[in-house]
This record gives sequence, structure tokens and C-alpha cells, in this order.
Amino acid sequence: MTRAARIGITSLAVLLAGPLLVVLSAPLHTPAPEWEHVLGNLLWSQLGETLLLLAIALATALLIAVPCAWLVALFDFPLRRFVGWALVLPMALPTYIAAYTWAALLGPTGSMSLWLQSHFGVKPDILNLPGLGVVLGLVLYPYIYLPARAAFARGMTAQFDAARLLGAEGESLFRRVAVPLARPAIAAGALLLCMEVMNDYGAVKYYGVRTLTTGMFRSWGGLHDLGSSLRIGIVLVALVGVLIWIERRSRRHASTATDQAPIERRKLCGIEGWMAFAACMVVLLIACGLPMSKIIGDAWASWGINDHVGLMLALGRTLLLALGAVVLTLIIAIFFAHRERHSPRSSIAIRAANLGYAIPGAVIAIGAMVLVGPVDRSGWGGPVLIGSIGLLLYAYCARFLAVGTQPLFGAMRAQSASLDEAALLLGASTWRTFLRINLPLLRPALLGAGILVAVDVIKELPLTLILRPFDFETLGTSAYRYAVNEQLREAALPALLIVLCAVVPLFVLERQLRRVQR
Repeated sequence: MTRAARIGITSLAVLLAGPLLVVLSAPLHTPAPEWEHVLGNLLWSQLGETLLLLAIALATALLIAVPCAWLVALFDFPLRRFVGWALVLPMALPTYIAAYTWAALLGPTGSMSLWLQSHFGVKPDILNLPGLGVVLGLVLYPYIYLPARAAFARGMTAQFDAARLLGAEGESLFRRVAVPLARPAIAAGALLLCMEVMNDYGAVKYYGVRTLTTGMFRSWGGLHDLGSSLRIGIVLVALVGVLIWIERRSRRHASTATDQAPIERRKLCGIEGWMAFAACMVVLLIACGLPMSKIIGDAWASWGINDHVGLMLALGRTLLLALGAVVLTLIIAIFFAHRERHSPRSSIAIRAANLGYAIPGAVIAIGAMVLVGPVDRSGWGGPVLIGSIGLLLYAYCARFLAVGTQPLFGAMRAQSASLDEAALLLGASTWRTFLRINLPLLRPALLGAGILVAVDVIKELPLTLILRPFDFETLGTSAYRYAVNEQLREAALPALLIVLCAVVPLFVLERQLRRVQR
């Protein structure tokens, strides 16, 4: 790779890391006149509620995900393959949409709350912090379920045989052998779940929970103090760093190596098999079935009063934004993959750019606005960047770059270096080798990365709310606008369209993974 190419790719990586660098350096360039008030009266309560929400959501997800992953990976029961895939479906349901739907079911005036009150004299109300924590755990448990299932199925045969010889069976085998061996995978999934909880804005705003993310919005919009908002962003980034440190610390000095041989599943016959199926289906019914049935019912009931033209416009904008973000992110990811292939030692800037996925969308959005603010104020006569589609796409790339690059990096590492060496011996340049040999082999990884980026963009709310152009509605902002005005029935149709837009790519990805595994 030429020196000019290396400098260009490094500069691109620094540009994508720009919003994060702006936030971290906020005390140097943005005054905060209300920071003393925020620090003394608001910050610690926001931090406390954020940590409590994380703890409840994580505990709920762990109680659901790990036992379900154990059942699907280790046992063969009726309709196991269907259940194994269906348990991933809650991932297609954005957290804010799930929160609105559960509020319509079990809120103070929810349909299920009123039914329970009339029949049993009990009136539940989940519009509080513990209720939101449970809802987020129900929606986000697939982040733990998927890596845990892969870890259980990847190969613990020798360890299980040794444990059985020592008398371990059933619950003891699961608790004392399987879970410790799968701990790194479970911890990685738990880290992703915590990041998703910290990124949420629509759900916590609707439930009245004061997290750090809502604190950023309130300091910026309510106190008109951008500096305080950026400093809360620094606290969020620091909390993410602590969580990453805890995740790495949890697997430090831990011996989790397995034999990598596939597990031979034990067949559950008769009542045992149907009980395992029923347990998984109860989880699926609560996490996905109930909210989806409510969304579909409300969408049908509100069909005649919805603004269908506006919804079709919002659908088109959502899909175009997702397509634009996918194209830009994958182009950048291809350049970065080439750089990693041929200059692995000079990848610090690329690693910094990939940190965007670990940072809440609100932090990235405000950092991007501060970054381009001087350009807009300079009076150069060019187009205004703040409130433009270009800045929104840039922020999407900065936020979801890791989703596009990591699958490509993994696929590149699996390619033999002898392919490159043979091409170079025949006189091909590094770029020609990459385009003619490496890139065609990356097609499955490119498809998977593109689908994941598209799903994330479709579900993203806080970043879109902050950076969208004036009067520019997407499906997410439409559902949010209806929900905050207590028009939950009208919010159902855009919510249903979001879920359908997310389910279809996930289904395509699942089929692609099956084809690759064959």
C-alpha cells in the first residue's frame, strides 16, 4: 500500500472518530454555565437510575437467555429448530416500540391492567423504572441468547463427560460446568445489552426514567447548555469504558478452552420434550407474541385514521437512509479491511473509529453537531450541514462502523496469506489483489454486515431525532411523535412497519448463514 493511501485511510478513520473526540475534549472548547447545577442536583440521580435500569434489564435478560440457550443447544425436542430461530425475533422489535406497547397493555389504563382489575381486583402499572427494566430485558435478551447458544453448542463434550464421571448431572452440570465455560460469550452479550440500554431514549423518556441519555437532552434543550450536555456525554463514555473493563476483567485468567467438537444433543421424549418446547414458547409469547399482537390489533383498528401518505413517505425515507448508510459504511469498511490486511500495525485510528458502536447515539449526534458547527457559522456560503441528510448519514457511519467492519475483518483473517503472495508474485498490486481475490471472497461477510447495519439504522431513534432535517419524518420519529402525544393506537402502524423492515433482513441473514454452514 502506498504512503498516500495509508494517509488517506487514516484521515478517514480520524474523521469518523471525530464526534467521540469532540465529546471527550468538551471541557477544552465548550463552556458549561449550568454545570454546577447539573453536577450538584441532577447528575448523580441520573447516574443512579441508569445503573439501576441496567441491573434490572441485565438480570431479566440473563434469567431468560441462558436457560433458553441451554435447552436449544443441548437438547433435541419437538420444533427445536423453529424455536431456536424464533427466540431471536424480539431483536427486531425496537426498545421504544416495545415500551410503548407494554404501556398500552399494562400501564394505568392498559387493556390488560383493566381486565385484571375487573376480574381479580389487581391493577398492575409498569410505567416506572422496574417495569421498564423488565421490558428492556424481554426485548434485548437475544444479545445474550445468541452467543450463549453458540458457546454451549461449540464443544464441551470432554468437560461434560468428565463432570458426569464425577457425578454432575442436570442443574449441577449447567451451573458448575457449562455456565463458567460460556462466561466470556455471556459477558460479551451482556456488554452489548448494556450499551443498548444506555443508548435508549424513547422508552426512558416515555416511562419518566431519568437516565444519563435523557439528562443530555434535558441539559441541551431545557437548560440550553450544550457544554453540560457534552459533559454528561463524557460520563456516559466513561461508564461504557467501565463496563468494557468489567467484561474483560471477568474473563481474565479464566480457562475456558473447549474441544470445539459439536455437542451431541440428548433427545427429550414425551412430556419432557413438550415441556422444553412450552418453556421456550412461553418466553417467546411474553417477549414477542403479546406486544406484536397488540401492535397488529391497534394497527388494524387505526387503519382508517392514519395518514397513509405520510407513512409511505416515512417508510421511503427510512429505507433510503438505511440504504445510504449501508452503502457508505460498507465502502469505508472495504477500505479499512484492505488497510488491516496490509498494514495491521498502523490501525490505531481504525480502532478508535470503531468505538462508535460502544457510544450512545445521542453522544455521537451531539458530537457531530459540535464538530460541524464552526463550518456552518463560518459563512463560507456552502450548504448548511446541521440538519442535513449528509450529516445524518455521516453520524450513522460513525455510530455503526464497527457493525460493518468486524464481519469483514473476521472474514479477512480466515483467508490464507498464500492467496495474496501468489498474486503479488504474478505482478499484481496490493489493490488489484484485494479487488480481484480478497473482495469476492468477502461477499457473504459483506451481505451479513450490510443487513446488520440496515437493521440498526431502521431501529435507531435518538441519533435520528437530533440530526434529522426539519419536518423530516422517519418511521421511528413518527411512532415516537404519536407515542409522546399519548396516541398509542396511531403509533401502532409505523411501529409495525419498523418491525417488518427489521424482520425481513434478519430472515435473509438467517438463510444466508444456513447456506454458508452447509
